[in-house]
Amino acid sequence: MNMPPTSRRQTLKQLVGMTALGAINALRLPRAMAAETAPPLSIAGFGGKVISRQDPDYELWRESMVWHLSKPTRAPDVIVQAKSDKDVIAAVNYAAAHKLKVAVRSGGHNSNGSALRDTGMLIDLSAMEEIKIDKVKQIASIQSGVRSLDLVNAARDKGLSFPVPHCPSVGLGGFTLGGGMGWNWSQRGGMATFSITGAEIVTADGRLVHATATENPDLYWAVRGVGPGFFGVVTRLHLQLYPLPKAILASSYIFPLADLETVTSTLEAIRKEHDVGRVEIITVLMHHPEVPADAPPEKSKICFFTAFAFEENEEKARQVLQPFAQSALATKCLVKMENQPFNFEGLYEHYFSLNDPAGRCARYAVDNVLTDQGGKTLQALAAHFRTAPTKDCHVLAAFNLQIKPATDACFSWVADCFVGCYAIWDDEQDDPRMFAWLGKTLPLMDPFAKGHYVNEIEGRGHPDRYRQCFSDANWQRLQQLRQKHDPKGVFHHYLGLS
Repeated sequence: MNMPPTSRRQTLKQLVGMTALGAINALRLPRAMAAETAPPLSIAGFGGKVISRQDPDYELWRESMVWHLSKPTRAPDVIVQAKSDKDVIAAVNYAAAHKLKVAVRSGGHNSNGSALRDTGMLIDLSAMEEIKIDKVKQIASIQSGVRSLDLVNAARDKGLSFPVPHCPSVGLGGFTLGGGMGWNWSQRGGMATFSITGAEIVTADGRLVHATATENPDLYWAVRGVGPGFFGVVTRLHLQLYPLPKAILASSYIFPLADLETVTSTLEAIRKEHDVGRVEIITVLMHHPEVPADAPPEKSKICFFTAFAFEENEEKARQVLQPFAQSALATKCLVKMENQPFNFEGLYEHYFSLNDPAGRCARYAVDNVLTDQGGKTLQALAAHFRTAPTKDCHVLAAFNLQIKPATDACFSWVADCFVGCYAIWDDEQDDPRMFAWLGKTLPLMDPFAKGHYVNEIEGRGHPDRYRQCFSDANWQRLQQLRQKHDPKGVFHHYLGLS
């Protein structure tokens, strides 16, 4: 598993790419390929695309609502792609009048394909991509279809940044509503949802309302963490921006999976002895990209550890990464790549250059825990990970979430670490085997859980997981608000709970 120094930079790019939670090649396909002929179904006041089951392009549109290859068989009666708030209002009013239950899609990255529901209406927001930035107030006003990389570029031009998704193509509407673990989470509140300062929402009765901490505060509370079960359509978000880091450095260390305990115990010691709370720490159990897929686990499975420093200058970034360089991570690893420089665009460039990252357009099933025992959770999963049925399956742990308690958000958990298990494969015939493998991770990691992250749970086979993403009090309040704001059930509940 040793490699020459000349290949290490490329290997770092491969390994970082392997941890991706999404792919770049989805994503604006429907607008490019939709038929220009007027569909037979007409919605008064609606200026966007309307695709009914009778439309010759219906199946193309239906499948394009989910970016990956795990296309559900679920089929709405009509798909509408909105271009404005007025379009969304018209669509919601039409759906309510015709008793069509509404689902909403911004980027289509959810592994469950939760935007696709049987019957009813799907409102696609991906064509709503406007970004306005107030540099003085450091606020971005974005429509829900804006993608991660689009906001990176717009904010960078103003000397600002946002904790955007780790994949450049993710739609920010779904990402932020469900929590959102974005770049530099340690310094940005742990979850991007806490950076929502306001939202424009089309309610079940067809009104466009503004929600902030003081105006419609119950809707504001719900928007901040509700995920794919919201009882309204968020058409615009107002997001707190932050100064752009002047220096981004990353130090990576590769170990055989058998040495996982060295990684977790060393990380625990570093965090006790040094102030590294500002560092974004990612540990991935994965198949080595330079080893054949059928190689035995002892030769192919590795632990890939990376610490990212986002600082105002390179000297400070090197300083906060120094404890890792002076630890057993650096002296006992197979490979180390320290103080590698990046910018936000550079963090993304591997998505465009790699041929076979784990974030490719494949079939997906995902689940997770939020925990204060990240190292123990990884240890509990290690033996089962050795049985991973494909080389792209991986386990990712994100430490240093730095979440603070929040009474103005339904996001419920104050936890140090996210641990996610990712089953990734190509052939539909392998679905039962892959879901079975992922299912066996649940009893291994759940004993360490404080809760779950709603954006990345396997709701198709385990709809009860949605309930477990919230505290008892917050779940009950969400149900009360659903009854208050959507008494006639215009909007779908979480997948499996409608």
